[in-house]
Amino acid sequence: MKKIAFLIVTLIILSAGIYFEYEKVKALNIARCLGCIAMEPKAEKFKNFWVEYPSSYKMSGIPPHPSWLVNESREKIVMLFFWGPACHPCELQWNAMKKAGIVKGSEENGSFTENFSYAKLFSINQPYDEKGGIITLYTSDRGTGTPTTVILFEKNGIVYWYAFSGEANGEGGRPDINELINILEKAREEKYGGMQP
Repeated sequence: MKKIAFLIVTLIILSAGIYFEYEKVKALNIARCLGCIAMEPKAEKFKNFWVEYPSSYKMSGIPPHPSWLVNESREKIVMLFFWGPACHPCELQWNAMKKAGIVKGSEENGSFTENFSYAKLFSINQPYDEKGGIITLYTSDRGTGTPTTVILFEKNGIVYWYAFSGEANGEGGRPDINELINILEKAREEKYGGMQP
């Protein structure tokens, strides 16, 4: 009887392990982890915020920003950080932002630190969060690659934005963490005229 019970418990534990590993692999297939699969995309180097899609994007015109996002960007500067489970570059960027004093907490429940109280962070688990689908509005190829970072704000009825996919490491046109801070500060300057809201 003990052998049967032991065998049943062993099978349950084995099945649970297989299931959890399957879910991890499934998540990686849903959210294309940039860097995990040796795909570090080129990004448009930050010069100014955009209103319309830049020429490097497959889309043209003004992005169809979701109304909830436009409403949030009226109040504060918004940063969307799209990440995926088991995405090592996502973890690297999050930890670098944490070390630089930009964010606190974890990817799942993170927020900006007091130094960035003029902005609001949405840390979005791309394959599982209901907001995850909007990533395709802000990637040049309409893809779902993570990490993807978007900074935007509304001023006088116009939404200004900048986005890049891949880790914020200063390579391929992407900003490094210090440049990311500068982009947030530039957004504050442009939205509020340099004054703290």
